[in-house]
Amino acid sequence: MTEERRTRWWQRRAAAEPVGESGFEVVRRGYDRQQVDAHLALPPGERPRPAAFDIVRFGYERRQVDEALRELG
Repeated sequence: MTEERRTRWWQRRAAAEPVGESGFEVVRRGYDRQQVDAHLALPPGERPRPAAFDIVRFGYERRQVDEALRELG
């Protein structure tokens, strides 16, 4: 890997580390942010079970979302 390519890779990775609207980390491969946010915006009784989200580039960290959904019941 060339130095230029390595630098671009780290810049992309650093850009993917912020926390999203829902408080979940944004990672390189994670759950679709819009789908998770829409799911969490629904009243608890109207949320489909089991929750199913697409896996996308730069999405919410899957383990964090899964754990939060388990805690919410």
